[in-house]
Amino acid sequence: MPKNKDLDPTEVGYVPQDNEDDHAAESEHHHKPRQSSPHGTAELRRKISELEQTIEKQQTIINQVRQERDDFQDKFLRNLAEMDNFRKRIGKEKEEYQRFVLGEFLLSLLEIYDNFERAIRAHTSDESPRSILSGVQMIFKQLQELLRKYRVEELNPYEHPFDPNFHQALSKEERDNITDPLVVEVYQKGFLYNEKLLRPALVRVAIPPAETTNHNGEED
Repeated sequence: MPKNKDLDPTEVGYVPQDNEDDHAAESEHHHKPRQSSPHGTAELRRKISELEQTIEKQQTIINQVRQERDDFQDKFLRNLAEMDNFRKRIGKEKEEYQRFVLGEFLLSLLEIYDNFERAIRAHTSDESPRSILSGVQMIFKQLQELLRKYRVEELNPYEHPFDPNFHQALSKEERDNITDPLVVEVYQKGFLYNEKLLRPALVRVAIPPAETTNHNGEED
């Protein structure tokens, strides 16, 4: 009769109990959560505290910038309002000054008006023509002084080079002895006000003769 062969426990599906316990212990060891060390927790709290302090500082800076912005905007609006008020005040003062100057000018002009009226009355009286002429000349001189006082300058370009910026030519003539246009007669004087043209002078202008050609096409 053959001997019974020793059976391998793994062949019959049998696993010793000790191996099962070891496997369960190993699995429990892998799935058990790690516990944080006291040192790691303190470090995390320190970083959170530093972050909160940084956020607080940044918020303080933001609040300061906002306050400075609001202050600047308030100052800008106040300055803008002051500038607008200053502009209005200057405009009003300018208008008042112009009215004052115009009133003063008209008062001076009325004095000349009175003198002209006296001269007209003198013409109908027994005064001599010479005395009347002397009175008119005095009035004319008074008017010239008034114009100079208000910076009105006479523009008399007689025998001066023609300047279209200040002169208006009403007529012209050719002359042999000149090379550039020349004012030879003033029909009406011009005037400047504050060195700017108030009225151009009306003039007659002499110009160089135009070049002529003979019948052969040669210049004379």
